[in-house]
Parts: sequence; structure tokens; C-alpha cells
Amino acid sequence: MNDFTPEKEQLLKSRKRKFGLTYGAAGGLAFAIALWGFDAILLSQSHAMFPWLKLLVGGILTTFTGGLAGWLTSRFEKILLGFLFWVAASALFGLYIVIVPLVLAPRITGLLVPQIRHLLLYTTYDNLPTMVAVAFGWTIVGAIISSVIQLPMLDHAVFSFSGFGKIRPHLLCAILMLISGSVSDSLNNKPLRDPIIALDSTFQFILDTRGQEIDKATSREKHLASFRLIQQDVTENRQLVVSHYDRLLENIEVLVNFDGKWAICPTFFNSPLTCQPISP
Repeated sequence: MNDFTPEKEQLLKSRKRKFGLTYGAAGGLAFAIALWGFDAILLSQSHAMFPWLKLLVGGILTTFTGGLAGWLTSRFEKILLGFLFWVAASALFGLYIVIVPLVLAPRITGLLVPQIRHLLLYTTYDNLPTMVAVAFGWTIVGAIISSVIQLPMLDHAVFSFSGFGKIRPHLLCAILMLISGSVSDSLNNKPLRDPIIALDSTFQFILDTRGQEIDKATSREKHLASFRLIQQDVTENRQLVVSHYDRLLENIEVLVNFDGKWAICPTFFNSPLTCQPISP
């Protein structure tokens, strides 16, 4: 005798879809945490302006996208369709990797700090499609595996009596997307983060040694001559944000706010050139 009445079957389908939604959302959130969470921690330790902004914006996008892919896969219960849904999600993840730091974050920063909006010159160069394609390539493997294992694993999870049995598929998807997010950090985040970390370290050195005589070797190593025009403005309370970059993310300009006194610091491969005071 079949115990599955139409009502029970409908309840089971609804439960599978909810599991699909949470499965995909867990993967999307894990991807964001790996990609922008570590970045945010490092930036927050280096006096970056709005260090958690990318994680907040990107996390919303990837969690929604992953959740939608997971829900659709469970809705149609076809592995091939699930594969297509997750590949589409991976393509969007690749797009987010590029547009969150290079388009969305600077625009939101400009809205929050209107006086520097005209100085946030984030250009979308002609290599943008290539950057998105590379990012897509770094996320596709985790997405494919997530799509293949989703239906069989969730079929077991919905009938599991143990808490771990219910969350095991979610954990596996999260681990896969954590890996994808981690390897994607070096595409845009790291090149934009490293100059901020390097500059902030030198600013702290200037503060720690203020009034002391610095030997020439240390001065050259720290590129202190690059800061001669703004040394007197360096303060403990400061904020750093990328202002401009070239298409290869090698020449990065960093805007610095020292308690209301602003400076622009160009860098080349994380080495400072000549910082200059400016009036935004």
C-alpha cells in the first residue's frame, strides 16, 4: 500500500524545494565569505574605508543566486537542468567577482562619501569580459559538482532523522564554494588590497618613529621619501580607499583621509611613488 497520499507528496516536494533553496544559499554565502570575508578582515586591520562593504553587497547577491539555483534544481528534479542552473549561477558568480569590487563598491562608497565621488575613478576597461570569463572558469568546477550531488544527497537528507544528516549536503556544498571563493581572491581583491596594506603599514611606521632619526637603509626600504609631502599629516585615525587603477591592476592610486586632510598615493606593484596632499 502506498503511504504517500497526494497531500504527503506535495509536502515532500515542498520540503525538497526548501532544502534546495537552503542548499544553494549555503553555497552562495560560503562563496561570499571566502571571497570577500578574508579580504574584509585584512582591510579592516589596515584602516580601509568601508572594509565590509564588498562582503555585504556580494553576500546578498551570491546567497540569492545560489539559493535560486538550488531551488530551481529541486523544483524540476532533473540533473541536467540542475547542471544548467548551476552553470548559470557560476557565470553570475564570475560576474560578481568583477563588478562588486570594480563597479558596485565604489559607487556605493561615492554615495556614502559624496565629497570623494569624483575621485573614485573606477574604469571598466575593454578587458572586462576577459576578467569575467577567467572568474567564471575559477568557479565552474565547484558549481558543477554541487549540481551533480544536489538531488541524490537532498533525497537522503529530507528523510534523515538526524540533524547532521539534514545539513550534510549543505556543508558539502559550502565547502566546495569556499574553495571556489578562496581561489578567486587573487583575481581582483588581492591586487586592490595589497597597496592599501602596504601604505597603511608605512603610515604606522611613520607614526611609531616620529621624532626619531631613521637610517638611510630603512628609509629606502620603507620608501619614506615618497611621503615627504604628507608626513606631517599622517595620523592614527585614517581611512584608505582605492581611487584609480590601470587595466592590469599594477598601477593603483590610493586615496587617504587623515582626519579631514586628504592625500593621493600612487603605487606601482605595491611600492609607493610620491604621495601628494589634495583637496577633494
